[in-house]
Amino acid sequence: MSRENQDKTERRIARYTNRALYRDLKIRARVMRKHPTPAEAILWQRLRHRRVGGYHFRRQHPVVRYIVDFYCAEAKLVVEVDGSVHDEPGHDEYDVERQAFLEELGLRVLRFHNCEVLQGIDEVVKVIADTLQSTPPPAPPRGFGEG
Repeated sequence: MSRENQDKTERRIARYTNRALYRDLKIRARVMRKHPTPAEAILWQRLRHRRVGGYHFRRQHPVVRYIVDFYCAEAKLVVEVDGSVHDEPGHDEYDVERQAFLEELGLRVLRFHNCEVLQGIDEVVKVIADTLQSTPPPAPPRGFGEG
């Protein structure tokens, strides 16, 4: 994706974000970056500095009303690392709603459980690399950003 197209996507996403909410999310994201889970820390060491396919990832990045674990704007890819909180009753509904919202923005979402990252980091990175290189990003929904 060219830098110009990437900037347009970022502006479209920002347009749908309430400024006060975005400020709060940025503060929360900063705190979350300072206190990553062990799985997030291990995956970040593999994703940072364009180590996977030359793609740039951000960690704990606000996207509209959510903070995603890892975000690659170039590929419109979100990578989530799910801990034990995702096993609690009722959290499945939240995850489904959140993922659907992100996909409506034209983003792809990969989800991994903490144990997958901790016990098989090489396989997780391979899945991410394969996704980056083999699947073109989905087109934004019709009408998104028009007018």
